[in-house]
Formats: sequence, structure tokens, C-alpha cells
Amino acid sequence: MRRGGWLFKHTGDGAYAAFASARAAVEAAIDAQRALKLPVRMGIATGEAELRGDDYFAPPLNRASRVMGAGHGGQILAASSTVALIEGFELVDLGSRRLRDLSEPLQLFQVCGDGLRRDFPPLKTLDSVPGNLPAQATSFVGREAEVAAVREAIQAHRLVTLVGVGGVGKTRLALQTAAEVLDEYRDGAWLVELAPILDAAELTEGVAAVFSVPPQAGGWRDALTESLRGRQMLLLLDNCEHVLDEAASLVEGLIAACPGVTILATSREALGVAGETAWPVPSLGLGADSAASTLFIERSRDVVPDFDPGDDLEVVAEICRRLDGIPLAIELAAARVRSMSPGQIRDRLDERFRLLTGSRRSMERHQTLRHAVQWSYDLLNNIERRVLQRASVFAGGFTIAAAKTVCGHDMDGELDEIEMLDVLDSLVRKSLVNVDRTSAELRYSMLETIRQFAEERLADSGEGETVRDRHALFFADQAEASFELFRSPQEALAYRFVDDEIANARAGFRWAVDHGRADPAIRIAACVHQAARCRLRTETFGWAAEVEDVARQIEHRKLPLLLTMASDSAHGLGQLEEAKRYGHEAIALANDGRFEPFVWAYIDLAIIALFEGDVEGALELVRSGAAHPGDRRDRFNLAFLHSFSALIGRPLPEDEVARGLAQITALGFPSAMAVALGGKASVVAQDDPTAAIDLYQQAIDMLAACGDRLVEQSTRAELARLLARSEDPDPALARFVDIVNDWQICGDTLLAPGVGHLIVLLSRLGDHDGAARLYGAITRGIELDALVPGLDVAIATVRGAMGDAAFLSSRDAGAALSYQAAGELARERIQRARDGLRQSP
Repeated sequence: MRRGGWLFKHTGDGAYAAFASARAAVEAAIDAQRALKLPVRMGIATGEAELRGDDYFAPPLNRASRVMGAGHGGQILAASSTVALIEGFELVDLGSRRLRDLSEPLQLFQVCGDGLRRDFPPLKTLDSVPGNLPAQATSFVGREAEVAAVREAIQAHRLVTLVGVGGVGKTRLALQTAAEVLDEYRDGAWLVELAPILDAAELTEGVAAVFSVPPQAGGWRDALTESLRGRQMLLLLDNCEHVLDEAASLVEGLIAACPGVTILATSREALGVAGETAWPVPSLGLGADSAASTLFIERSRDVVPDFDPGDDLEVVAEICRRLDGIPLAIELAAARVRSMSPGQIRDRLDERFRLLTGSRRSMERHQTLRHAVQWSYDLLNNIERRVLQRASVFAGGFTIAAAKTVCGHDMDGELDEIEMLDVLDSLVRKSLVNVDRTSAELRYSMLETIRQFAEERLADSGEGETVRDRHALFFADQAEASFELFRSPQEALAYRFVDDEIANARAGFRWAVDHGRADPAIRIAACVHQAARCRLRTETFGWAAEVEDVARQIEHRKLPLLLTMASDSAHGLGQLEEAKRYGHEAIALANDGRFEPFVWAYIDLAIIALFEGDVEGALELVRSGAAHPGDRRDRFNLAFLHSFSALIGRPLPEDEVARGLAQITALGFPSAMAVALGGKASVVAQDDPTAAIDLYQQAIDMLAACGDRLVEQSTRAELARLLARSEDPDPALARFVDIVNDWQICGDTLLAPGVGHLIVLLSRLGDHDGAARLYGAITRGIELDALVPGLDVAIATVRGAMGDAAFLSSRDAGAALSYQAAGELARERIQRARDGLRQSP
């Protein structure tokens, strides 16, 4: 820009620019106004601002926006903060004016000059239009998109109700929108605060009082209607929830009788009037540069003017996230900056209802966060209250079935599904429960602030232990049912259960363990881990080991499964000796009639044998597992017999392969079918790489469709190994990126062979240091020679090229890396190798 300015933000059809001086800003505005063919409103305000990334944040931006909004196309307005710093311009003093979203009047000036229009209609300020909108004591932060959306809604509909949880900012959004559209209503915008009206019978009288309407013989309703009938105005009815029926009746009458009246209401529940548009008010956006964080910073500066978040930006973002982006909660937290650091505030948010209290001058329902939620809670009936407080035990959401089982007891009889749906529907309408319609089955949840309040009420009720017991038992039952699906053609449903309910499973497991509820703890630990591991989740590692002793003591029917999961967890973490102990114990119980038969421990022990270089032992284990009657349920051992035999160069006879594949396919267990297909691809690859690639891709597609990410990435690694044999290794290098990414998530030993195949390729391409470092990272406590053909030769080549000392130094450096750091190293070496291939002739 000619005047040295910087255009830093666009807002729809508007823009913001910053200048080093007030003079430069005014000169640029005059230049632009003269050059533009369309009349444009321009507003100028001056002050200090904070640069964050490519954007500025500070009150002067809001003032400049409000100054501009008061003007007309072709008009340049400047605030007194700018005028005080400039000389030599023709200025017209337009007086002190009330602008929307500013707490104090602002002196405005019109900038004049040659070629600029001089005559304009009256300014569009709050004091030029009828109404009673209050001046706001604080700035309006963010939500430009929401204001625009609500503005469109009230232009299209005569009744719009902003609905949302207490403290989410319904009133402020309504006032801001009203101020934005003020000039569109001949008779202005009028606010009626309904919170102080405690008796619904007095509602109409209270609204009439705002307009100084005297009573008539027909009553207050007729008097008010007659007074508003000829007006063209926007009526704001704030906080309708506690007088909902009377408010709905009044609104319905006014809409019918007063064609020029548009009504914008706020409520925690929609009015339910014909023609109403219910507009849910969301929480503020989250993140370090979000509206929520900006709100916290601005409100902190209201109490501590020199507040600088500095290195605490992420802490501020975490505070806002844990407060669900609710503006009231964020503002109350920011007020604590007087005496606490952001870190101290964050660390005390588990006691948010004691921490977040406000001024005694606030309305009672907003004095504290507790009051804001209590206001909604008090409006519930007894059944709604009990369901809400019982639902506080859920973690990560819940289904209608879960709510019915956990929350529906002892309500003068058990609530059936339809009755529970009615209760949840009411709680959703009252903005206390959220509903997610994106998944196959509707899921319900609560903001953490609401959940904590409900949890306190549950504790006060004395039934917390009973409800949590029901929660743990329900999810133990669900986990057990899910595990049966896991070993079937419906494997994908088990992964959906894990994705949706892992937080509930964890909460149920932890409660059961901590309170001596052995059965649900054992069933959750036994039945959730395998599917969770296949989704590359790590939270279930160690659960089985935590309850193994009590499972033995009570001879729980799922002891073999539990021990198998303990073995699986241990070898997934590279703890091979512990894994072997659990695995052998599980096998020893495989024929014990006291327990449910389960034989996957043969597979775990075979994998461990391969990690220890015992090829013969591994084959014997899966062969024994495949021969056990317990394998007929899912044929998983048989699938691994096919896979391991092919992988280590001992393929089964063709007729045995054909019979085995037929048995595995007949059961329809996707992961078993894919493992067997991968084994077949390993055999075919020796003579027909193209056919092998097709078989690997079939297996990968099958695994991706059902959701088994662990076996999918293991199979992708075998495909990448095959592609790496070609003259152009770039496609293989590209595939290794995804394999490394998933290995980096969890460090699972089953994904280590994939990194081993990458090491072989890096060695071939001459990256000896990278190969040595990654070799150190993946062979901590395990051997991979049996699972990664050519790895021993590649490492010997690397060691010979580097020399013993350099090789050992790089290997040990790799062994000291975390999985996250090793993943970064692997990606870096992959990119370096790909760059090298592109640069080579």
C-alpha cells in the first residue's frame, strides 16, 4: 500500500488494515475513497494492538469496526483517538455517540476533502434509533459468523429463538445482532429481560411495562397487542425458559396480531410456537488463536491491564477447552488472573464450581458458574433431574440403550426405551444434553461443566455407587458381546464399539477395580483389549495383568482369555518373558472345563518365538493351535499357520493351503481371511509379483473395510517390501510413510517388522547411518531377522561400510530414541531418500 499500511484481514465484504501512524491511515482512507467506484464505509481508530501470527488482536480493532458501522457508503469516520494525533485535515465533529458493543460513548469525526462526498444521512448509532438496548461494558469477541447467521435468520423469520446452555452467550449474541440490524426497524429494538419475572402470570404485564402501556378493560394482553400493532420493530425477549408456556402464548399472539414485530428470544429451550426457528448457540471455538482464547486474554486485561499470556497461550487454550468454550465460564476464569497464573487456574478446574464465582453485582443466575447451571437444573422435573445426574457417570457419551439400563431404574418403575427417549429429548431441548447424529446410532453427551454439576448432584443423592455399579456391569456386558462380534463377519462392529465406548469401558474398568467388583473388571479387561490394540489404541495395555490374580482366585470363566490378553499386551510392549509366562498359563488351561476355551495364546507365543529367532518353535505353536478344537470358532491359528509358514519360507502344500483357505473363508472373520491371504501372497511373490500385489491389496482392502489397523499396516509393510524389490523404490518409500506414522502412534512390536523392511531398503540406497539408527530403535528386546528377510545381510553391509565403532554409536543413539523421535527420524530419512532419487540422473 502506498501509505505503508498492511492489509491483514478480510471479513466477508470488508477488510482491516494497519498503519504505523494515524496520519498514514487517514491519508490512505482518502486515497481509497477517491479511487473506488463504489461508495464504501470506512472507520479509523487508533491504539496499541498485539500481533499474533498474521492477525492483530486488541480493542482498537473493535472500535474501528464500530466506527465504520455507524457510517454510510462513501463516508470516512474517525474516532477521537485518531483525531488527537493528526493535523492538517478537514474534520467535521459529529458529537459523542453511543456505538453498539462499546461501553462508553465515542466522539466521532467525519473526514472531508476534495472529491469526497460531504452530505450523509444521520449516523447509524444507538442514540439515533428508538429502543432500549443497553450499553455493553465489555467488548464483543469473535462470533462474527454467528451474528451474520442470526441476522439472516431474523430477516427470513419473524420468530427466532436462540437456544443453548446457560452461560453460552445467548443474551450477548442477541444484543449484538439487534445492534447490527437496528437501522432496519423504524421503531427500533427493545429488550425485555424476563429473568426477574418469577411469576409467569406477570409476564405480559412486565413486557407491557417496558413500553409504558397502561392497562385496558380487556387486560394486559390486549393492551400490549394494541400498542405494538402498528409498530415496525425488533422485540428481544431474554431468558424465557422459566416462564416458557406463558412466553409461548404471548409470542404466538403478538406474531399473529402485530405484522411489523419481529421477535428474537433467548431460552434454554425452544418456545415450541408454530413458525419458530430455533437457533442453537454454540460454544466458542477452541485453540491458541481462537475466539475463546481471545476472550480469556481480553477479559484478563480488564482486571490486569498488562496481562501477557506469553508462553502460557497453550495453557489458556487448555483452560478454554476444559471449560467447554462457554463464555461465562471463561470470563469468570479470566477474573481470577488478579491473583492466579493461568497454570494455577488450569490446575484447579476440577473444582470449577468453587473457583469460578463472579461479582455480587451480577444477576444472581450469573454470579457463579454454579448459579448458571443450577438455574437450568431447577427447571427440571424429578425424573429429568435423576436421569441427568445418573448420566454423569458416562464418559465420552452414551446411547439410548445405555441410558435406559444405567439411568432408568427406580423411577416408580423402570423407564422403557420410549420413556427414556422422551426424557432425553426434553433434556436436549433444555440444552443440558447434546445429541450427535453423525454416527449410525444416536449418541448423547453433556458438556463437562454440566456433567460435573450433575455428578455433584448424584453424590448428594446417595445413589452414586449403585449407578456406577450398573454402569460397569452394562459395559462389561457390552464388551463381552462385542468380543463375540469381533471373531465373526461383523468384526467391524467391535471396532465401532471400541471407538465409541473406550472411555466408558475405561471408566467402568477403573471403578470396578477400585471398588472390588471383580466380574465386570475381568470381563472388560478380557474383552476390550484385542479390538483396542487392533485400532492402535494403547490404554488397555496392562488391564488384564491388573486383575489376573483375582481372576485366578475366583476361577473366573474368562481366565484363559484374560491371560491371553495379558500375554498380548506384554509382547506388544516388548516384554517377552512376561508375555511367555501368561501365554503358557493360558495354553495350560485351554482344556480345563472350568473355563471358556480360548486358544489365541498359541499365536502370541509363536510371535514371541519369532521375535526370539525360534522359527521352528513358532511353526510348531501355530500348528498346535490350529489343531486344537478351540480354533474351530474363528480359525485364527490356522490363518497364522498359513502366514508364518509362507513368511519364513516354509509354505504349506498346495492342497493344505486350499483346504485351509476354504475353512477360514467359510467363517467370514475378516482379519483371519486377510492374514491367510497375506500368507498366500508371500508364496506367490516368488514367481509372480504382480499377482502377489493383487492379493496383498485384497487383504488390505478387507482390513481397511473392517477397521483392523494393526494387521492392515503389517500387511501394507509386506506389500511395501515387495515393491521395494523393483528398480524404482520410490513407490515403496511413499508407502512406508503411513507405516511409520502408525508405528509412531503406539510403538507396537507387530509394526516393527514394517520399519525393518524400510531399514533393508535404506541400506540398499546407501543411508547407512539412518539404517543403523532405526535398527537400534526397533530391536530393543526383540529380534527381527525371522520376520524381515534380508535384514541380517543389510545390517552386516551397513556395519561393514560404517565400521564397528560408528555403527555401534548410531545403533545405540537410535536405541535411546522414543518411538515418537524414531518416527520423525524415519520420515526424515524417507524424504531424504526420495529427494535423492529425484536428483539422480
